[in-house]
Amino acid sequence: MKKLISILLTLTLLSLPLEIAFPQDSGKARILPISVNEVRLIAIQNNLDIKLAQLDARIKGTELSYKEAVFDTILNGEIGYADDQRKSASSLSGTKSITNNYDIGIDKKLRSGTDVDIDFTNKREWTDSSFVSTNPYHESQIEITLTQPIAKNFFGLIDRGNIKIVKQEIKNANLDSYIKIEDAIILAEKAYWGMVLAQEEFKTKKEMLKKAMTLFNQHRRKLKMGLVETGDVLAVEANMHIRESEILIASNKLKSAQELLRIRLNLKNNIKLLPLDPLTITDLCTDFVSSLKTAFDYRRDYLSGKNDVEKQNIELRMKSNARFPEIDLKATFAANGIDSRYSRAIEDIYEDSNPKYYIGIELKYPIENNEANSLYEKAILKKTKAIVNLQKTEREIISDIDENFRNMSVNKINIAKMVRVENLQRGKLFQEEKRFGYGRSNSDTLIRYQEDLLNAKLMTQRAHLDYMASILDLMDAEDSYLKHIGLE
Repeated sequence: MKKLISILLTLTLLSLPLEIAFPQDSGKARILPISVNEVRLIAIQNNLDIKLAQLDARIKGTELSYKEAVFDTILNGEIGYADDQRKSASSLSGTKSITNNYDIGIDKKLRSGTDVDIDFTNKREWTDSSFVSTNPYHESQIEITLTQPIAKNFFGLIDRGNIKIVKQEIKNANLDSYIKIEDAIILAEKAYWGMVLAQEEFKTKKEMLKKAMTLFNQHRRKLKMGLVETGDVLAVEANMHIRESEILIASNKLKSAQELLRIRLNLKNNIKLLPLDPLTITDLCTDFVSSLKTAFDYRRDYLSGKNDVEKQNIELRMKSNARFPEIDLKATFAANGIDSRYSRAIEDIYEDSNPKYYIGIELKYPIENNEANSLYEKAILKKTKAIVNLQKTEREIISDIDENFRNMSVNKINIAKMVRVENLQRGKLFQEEKRFGYGRSNSDTLIRYQEDLLNAKLMTQRAHLDYMASILDLMDAEDSYLKHIGLE
């Protein structure tokens, strides 16, 4: 819970500058340069899934005070007036009596399971009977009763157990909230890197279009000079139109990537995002064993599973105790005072020696006890299920880390391969352009080599994106992403 509060405090501190960055006027589109760190922070503040996750955790947190209400102090009172003119079988009772009651009391259950009742009652009695010695008279009484369970709910075991169970559920709700927060930020970051790739592809294809236009202009001049054939000019013109079509597709892809990021960040459509961070190699210094250890330390579904096992242990102890009979040790002390004056009646409580004492044991037990036995058997099965689920989660963690670590390792090697291929294709095109300048090559070969370089550049950029995504996937599998970016 403390970690969640720290995130919320971060949001509060960041809310003012972010609101300034996004004014609400509906004018023309504004360009917003944005880094990956800013994407993370805006996602925390604006993403609707994160807001829902935070609300779910807060809603679950309210259940603790609801369960702790069993230990609330209850103040009770009564003010009453009774005018009794009913017929009586005895003439000694009179024909009319008036009774006024003024009662107040406090009930409190302690964490030891002890019920404490303190009652202060006051009564004024008047009757028209001539056989009453004091008329009217006031009676005041104070009574203290203690009830202590010594079998079922032994010293408050069930009461405290219900609170412990809710605390475990709140822990799991917070863990679930963190999972949703982390997933939402990772999706936003992946959308950011996807937009970076789309922008790089747009730039690359724009550069290739310039080369195609240059080649087309050169061929047109050479055609006029009779240095090339018409077929060569048609080939380079077709190549130029292909590049123009690719630019349109790349531009549309870039707009789609921007829209996806705006959705992830919950931003308005009149904001045009401009990524600042390039797709470069970012090493994640870890090995399989370390990554696996991190996962077992941080995986929230694993921690939640352990909380579930502990919760079922608590519930099993409660259900086992619930099979016992209700045996309550009860003790009562009372003292009263009676006088024609109210003040003197109260003084009598303390001055006169007229106490009442009671101590006893109360027993209640269903002979068959089917309900308690059934709930106990159910608790045993639920504990077994929780242990099996925990074992299943352990297997899933090992499998997830193995798969994601392999993907990251392969993608890292693939980057080096693709960079090497791109350099080779660039050198190949450079040499072919020199040969073309000397008239020792043709337009078809040159176009094909340009296409090879274009594909190599795109594959390199996509290799960088795949590696970045595999790093995020591994941190997601470890549940270490929030710690990695400094929010946990």
